[in-house]
Amino acid sequence: MLLWKRLFNEGCPKSLTLKIFQMKDLIQAHKLLIRNVKEQMGLSDYGMYWLAFIEGGITLWFLERIFFHWLKF
Repeated sequence: MLLWKRLFNEGCPKSLTLKIFQMKDLIQAHKLLIRNVKEQMGLSDYGMYWLAFIEGGITLWFLERIFFHWLKF
């Protein structure tokens, strides 16, 4: 935290400041999206973990199918 305070007090480049604020906006948008999905589906935190686990498994299975079966890597 001390590093960030020093950067802002000493005058960091505008591009760095802009990137930091863009990242904060991205994080807030992601938190809002997760909260909305959680409320709409009626899931707990534990349920969201399982949903993310299953989504990751399906994604990996799909990529494995593409690379090793269709493209013959």
